[in-house]
Amino acid sequence: MTTIREIAAKAGYSPATVSRLLNNDPTFSISDHARKKILQTAQNLNYEQPNTTHGLTYQVAVVFAVQPQKELGDIYFSNLRQSLAEHGDQANLALTFYSSVDQIPDDIAGVMAVGEFDAAALARLRSLTPHRVFVDSNPDPHHFNSVQPNLQAITEQAIDQLIAAGDTPIGLINGGYWDNDQQVTHHQDPRQKYFESRLRELQLFDPRFMFIGGEFSVASGYALGKRVVESLATQALPKGFLIGSDPLAVGVLQAFNENKITVPTDTAIISINDIDIARYVAPPLTTFHIDTDDLASQAISTLKDAIIFDRTQKRMVLVDAKLVYRKSFPQVN
Repeated sequence: MTTIREIAAKAGYSPATVSRLLNNDPTFSISDHARKKILQTAQNLNYEQPNTTHGLTYQVAVVFAVQPQKELGDIYFSNLRQSLAEHGDQANLALTFYSSVDQIPDDIAGVMAVGEFDAAALARLRSLTPHRVFVDSNPDPHHFNSVQPNLQAITEQAIDQLIAAGDTPIGLINGGYWDNDQQVTHHQDPRQKYFESRLRELQLFDPRFMFIGGEFSVASGYALGKRVVESLATQALPKGFLIGSDPLAVGVLQAFNENKITVPTDTAIISINDIDIARYVAPPLTTFHIDTDDLASQAISTLKDAIIFDRTQKRMVLVDAKLVYRKSFPQVN
């Protein structure tokens, strides 16, 4: 790990000067030339800033563009919001939450974004500060850093697990994106893209087993589950489903239970999120655990690093997820 003394020797300044700058001493004054040289040297040496700072607090806007009813319906976003606040406080970032980009003041050091934004909102985010991070998604990797679940790895692992268990053909039950005016925007979700790509590669893709709705909610899952039941009049039930989120899966299970479809005997289910309710439904859901606390920690670290070192190169951090086995899909030995 790079030390303060190594940076000082390389940059040509005293360790005390380097330490006061990197630790954001509010009483310390330094020329722009010296500041840039020390920060560039620290960056070149891959110096890792500690999780906490002393003195200066950075003002950060967090645009949480998740509709309240969706946040309540999906504890995933509630947990993410709480974790961002906690890790922001630990890192000496003063986070202020907003529901719209129009509410954000101009004098901020950085911005974080969660949710869906139209082109005008994205342009506004880009104009506010060069230090910006999306959490859970990234609509524009060329202009935004991001920390998000590795949905490609998750989707492909789920498919591989279902195939290994002999659960083919495989279906997908998934949602679409939403926007701020409560109108569902049907962009193709990454889970759908990765699902279709992987099954085409394996020559197992069958569009009849794709059931795509709007929201990632229990109500949407129930409606999609009913569509699966209705499809049985003309086609067989897939041996296994990947379902895009736990709230969707809860709704699907309700529809299946009402129509005497037994999971996992008639069809197996693997879901994504591992929110608390996943262990209490019947049957309990096998699901990928996405660690919202880790997402938040990585996002705070990425933004703070961009602010302190004035990094312009954009990063995409992909966070892995662990498959938690329960009764909707028993573990393959």
